[in-house]
Amino acid sequence: MRRLSPFLQIGYFALAAAAAVFAQEVPVGVVVERSAATVEKNPFDTPQDAELGRKTFITGGGCSYCHANDGTGGRGANLTLGEYRFGGSDAQLFDTIRNGIPGSDMPPTRGPDQEIWRLVAFVKHLGSQGLDEKAPGDPVAGKTVYDTKGGCGACHAINQQGGIIGPDLTRVGRRRSLKHLEESIVNPSADLPLNYRAVRIVTAHGDTITGIRLNEDDISIQMRDTSGNLRAFLKDNVKEIRRDQPSLMPAYGSVLSRKEIENLVAYLSSLRGTL
Repeated sequence: MRRLSPFLQIGYFALAAAAAVFAQEVPVGVVVERSAATVEKNPFDTPQDAELGRKTFITGGGCSYCHANDGTGGRGANLTLGEYRFGGSDAQLFDTIRNGIPGSDMPPTRGPDQEIWRLVAFVKHLGSQGLDEKAPGDPVAGKTVYDTKGGCGACHAINQQGGIIGPDLTRVGRRRSLKHLEESIVNPSADLPLNYRAVRIVTAHGDTITGIRLNEDDISIQMRDTSGNLRAFLKDNVKEIRRDQPSLMPAYGSVLSRKEIENLVAYLSSLRGTL
């Protein structure tokens, strides 16, 4: 066997050592014994730990492949919602990340416990980005904007009251930073979840239906129209499918005054819900 040069040997072992530090997805077919968290409270939950967890999430753990770099999901769950199928306590998130979810695409994750805990810290940060901020506006005046001039309740729900064509806002103040909330009002197409992207369908008879795309394959497309109704179309009966307007929500930068936007952000930031 050909021997590696001393320089290459050093590089090889450095890479191997680095790989051992970061959490890694377990290869398909490898059986790993399930393990549980030994403590209930995350011992690595400082902002510095969350930042290290973010780096692992994006580069070392393979998490971003399914959950996206910002945690908004895609193939995997949207982690910015702060809602977790198997529990959101530190120990429960540790168990989910470490052991994966049987019967799903999420595999177990190997690596030192401290790296798993740092991933937990980052995941919890994704679902609570607004908790450390204080909005300068007036939330009471912002609620008036929400209910009247903004007409937000026609598409969005708070505590199950309102429309269903837009994202639920019951806990949006817990999940989203002030900057994100303002951008979503002024330029809603800037950071739009995949499951709320608009689609406009023109049927063979010339009818136009606008809504959000729910599912699509080679034969059909399913959507929820702007009235909240579920609609399905065979593509043989569709003349055109347009996706040129990413968001159904209008940009309010030219509709609301600077003060009204500030107050509306304050109101949305106050919506923390309960976990």
